[in-house]
Amino acid sequence: MTVTYIFHSCYLLEFDGFSIVFDFYKDEKRDDGRFWISDYLLEKPEDLYVFCTHSHPDHFNPEILKWGLNKTNVKYIFSKEVMDSREILVYQNIVFLDKLEEYEDNRIKVKAFGSTDTGGSFVVNVSGKRFFHAGDLNNWHWNEEVPLLESTGYENSYLCQLELLAENVDQLYLAMFPVDPRLGRDYMRGAEQLVNRISTDYFLPMHFGENYEKVNAFSRYARLQNCTYLNVYKKGQSFEL
Repeated sequence: MTVTYIFHSCYLLEFDGFSIVFDFYKDEKRDDGRFWISDYLLEKPEDLYVFCTHSHPDHFNPEILKWGLNKTNVKYIFSKEVMDSREILVYQNIVFLDKLEEYEDNRIKVKAFGSTDTGGSFVVNVSGKRFFHAGDLNNWHWNEEVPLLESTGYENSYLCQLELLAENVDQLYLAMFPVDPRLGRDYMRGAEQLVNRISTDYFLPMHFGENYEKVNAFSRYARLQNCTYLNVYKKGQSFEL
C-alpha cells in the first residue's frame, strides 16, 4: 500500500482496488505538476472512501461532496457531528458514525471513537491491519497558557478517550495523529501517550503546519517504543508500506 501526506490532517491511503482519503482540506501538487486529488485520485477508476472526522474547515472542505457527482463509486463516512453542517443536507451517500458505531463492507471495517475537540476519530481495519486517523483527538493541554487545574482537566479528557480506544484496539498498524508545536515544550505529549498505551507499528504526524523539523523530532521517542516514525518533509510525500 501507499500512504501520501497531502496537507495538514489529510492523508491518502492507496490499496489494491480502492483508496481512502481522510480530512481533505486543500489540494497539493505532485512532483509531476498535477494535483494529487483533482488530477490523480479522482481520475482513478477504483472505488474511493472519503472520511471526515469533524466539521472544522481545516478538516472538512465541502468540495469533497462534489466528488461523488462525477465519480459514482465514492463512499462517504463522516463523524455524526458533520451531519449538522448545512452543506451536506442534499447529499445521500453518506454514512454517519457516532462514537463506538461501526460500518462494514467487503473491503473495510470502521469503528468510530471519540475526540477531545469536535467530532470523532476512526479506526479502519483493512485485511486485518488497523489504521487510526485521530482527527483532532489529542492531549490539548495548553499547559503554558492556562491554569494548572484547567490544563489537568484537558489532559484527563484525552486520557479517558485514549483508554476507550485502548480497550477496543490493542495494536495499530498505522497511526495518523496530531503533533502540534503550538502546544509549547510538551507538544509531543499526546503522541507519546498514544504509543505508550497502544502498540503502534508506524506513526505519521498531523496538524503541524510547516514545522517539519520540530514534528520529526518525535522519531526518537517513537523508536524507544518500537514504533517506526515516518519522517515528513514536504506536502505530497508518499511512503510505501
